[in-house]
Amino acid sequence: MKLSDPTSRKKDKDYDQSDVEHLLRKRPWHSYDQMVNWLKEEGDEDRRFTPGEVERMIADLSRLQERRVPFTKDPDRLCHEMKG
Repeated sequence: MKLSDPTSRKKDKDYDQSDVEHLLRKRPWHSYDQMVNWLKEEGDEDRRFTPGEVERMIADLSRLQERRVPFTKDPDRLCHEMKG
């Protein structure tokens, strides 16, 4: 694939705070596990998210879960924790 291929750029795109805010509006979340499961099952069907964003959010939320970071629905804090 060429580096200028728009499809490869979309796949490699990382999520940002607006994507985290969008995810938080999808459901009344109670845990990172719920978010990870939804992203695995339905994340690719959400037209807002690219495959790369879904993969990175799954990885970052799973890391928070493994580290037992307290669950938050605050988009600023969640994005900061996910990117940390």
